[in-house]
Order: sequence, then C-alpha cells, then structure tokens
Amino acid sequence: MTKMWKYAALVAVLGVFSYYHGSIKKMFTIIEPDDEYEMVKKYLLNDSPLYGFNKPKIWIHTKYELNARKWRDFYSRNTYDLNQPYIHLTIRSIINHCSNDFHICLIDDETFSKLIPTWDIQLSTVAEPLKSQYRQLGLAQLLYYYGGFVVPNSFLCSQNLKPMFERGIEGGKPFVCEAINRTTSAKTRRFIPDTYFMGAKKNDPVIEEYLTYLKTRSFNGHITNVYEFLGDVEKGCIDKINHGKMNLIGGEYIGIKTVKNKPVLIEHLMEDHFLDLPENIYGIYIPDEDLLKRTKYSWFCVLTTQQLMETNNFISHQLKASLVDSVSIYRKKPENKSMISI
Repeated sequence: MTKMWKYAALVAVLGVFSYYHGSIKKMFTIIEPDDEYEMVKKYLLNDSPLYGFNKPKIWIHTKYELNARKWRDFYSRNTYDLNQPYIHLTIRSIINHCSNDFHICLIDDETFSKLIPTWDIQLSTVAEPLKSQYRQLGLAQLLYYYGGFVVPNSFLCSQNLKPMFERGIEGGKPFVCEAINRTTSAKTRRFIPDTYFMGAKKNDPVIEEYLTYLKTRSFNGHITNVYEFLGDVEKGCIDKINHGKMNLIGGEYIGIKTVKNKPVLIEHLMEDHFLDLPENIYGIYIPDEDLLKRTKYSWFCVLTTQQLMETNNFISHQLKASLVDSVSIYRKKPENKSMISI
C-alpha cells in the first residue's frame, strides 16, 4: 500500500511538471540568436547608455577557411578551425590594451548578414577573389552603419589605440593607414594608403562614396583580381587624401616602416635581431597572408603558445612582451572593459 502511494505521488508530480513545463521552459529558455543580435544592435552598437555613450568600436574580422594545418584525427585532416595560435595572442593584445576605451567586436563572415540590413550574400558559397572583395564591402558597410575602427586580427598591439583613432578622425574625416605597396605602382611609390586599417564616424559621406564604388565593382559580373593588382581602392584613397577629405596614418605607427623609412618585411620579422622602429609605435602589423603563403615561414602559423614563447625571432619576442604587458594591465584597478563576439 505504501509503495502504491509513492507511485501515485510520483505520477502526480510528473503530471504537474508536464502541465507547467511550457511556462517553466519560457522562463529559462536561452535567448534566440535573432533576438540576441537585435539586442546587440540596439544596445551595444547604437551608443546605448547601458554600454557607455560614444564609445567607438574596434572591428576585428577573422577568416575561417578550410585548412589542414592541424588534424583533428587521422580521418579528419581538413577543418574550418583557425589553427593559428599566434592570432589568438594578437587579438588578446588588442583586447587587453583597448577594451577600456572601445567596444571590441570580434566578427567573421557570418556577422555581415546579422548586422547589415541589406546583406544577402552567403560567403561560404563564394570563391576567391570575389570572396575577399565581398569581405571588403562588408567591413566598409559595418563602418558606415556603426562607425569605429577596422583593425586586422594579426596586429600585435602594444598600447591603447584611442590616440591613434582620435588623430585619424580629426576634422570629422575618415582615415586609413599606410601599407607596403604591392600594386603596379610599387616602383614609383614604396608605401601606399590601404583600407586594412580604416576608421570613421557613423554615416560618413566619404565611406558612403567608397561603398558605392565597392558595390559597383562587386556586382558587375566580372570575377577578376585586376582591381587589387592595379590598386584601384588605394588610388581612390590617395585622391581623397590629396583633396583633404581623408586622413592618413603613417606606417611607422603600425610597425611596417622603420625610422629610416624602410619597409619592414616578413623576412625581418622572422629574424632574431633588433628592428629600428619608432618609440611611439602602437604595435606591429604581422602580414598573416605572407606567413601562410610563404612555405619558408608557414611553420610559424601552427606553433602552440608554448612553442611561440620558446622561439627566437622578432615576432616571438614582441609576443612575449605583449603578455608581460597583459599581466601588468590586469594588476591595475579593473575598469569597464567591453568585448563581444558576434
């Protein structure tokens, strides 16, 4: 008889739970992805007082492409994982130095459709070079709709980028940074403006013109790399700079140029020697594409964090220094740090 009462009580409890299951589930359900991105757009990206008025954004884009740099197992040799541990350290350096004064937004190809109202391109189905051109378009649209600062994920940051950003947008203008010239004009001009570092305020008219050009280029039906070869975007930046519509940050501030105005190449970064860089440098741009393409140096991309710390070359020395800076930063009084992965 006692057992029957126990069974009856158990059935009653299960019945009550089943009856109220829907209500309980609603109370504890995780926010749906679409609702989550709407909240991100509403509160984080539109200067909500909840996250601090006028706090600019740093956009850090990461490409997840099929590779065999690290096998999951013998039968799964290809993966879409990043498999570049040094990139995690460079991203961490940006977060550590800048998250008090910027909203750090970690993004990938999937982000564009979530944050850009008219975006309907599935980049996973697009081949190169069109994919890179669409990425360029997506980053420009994020900059136009939300403002902020596009920073490469392979930039090893050594100090807060706020002064650089404020200097860049002086006069209400957008800005770009110098890069080593790899276009057809390389013989006559060693350095050239490039949009790999780019910043602007929201709804900037110059960025809108830039968007119009990118859209025209991307949707004309021709799949070609001639635009990069000729440096069309770079020439457009030069024209805007010469007409006083755009600011230019010198390459010496991002580690691509020495104090003697000589380019810093991947060969220099991979050697174990001192580079004559300016004292007020904001960090060092590591040319990640060169590391992947150059067979001589591609081994560096797959080194673990421990192996990176034990390697003797200029990049590893700077990575170690960045980690030391991180320790000192965390020992300071905690402030309002802001970082989100979208």
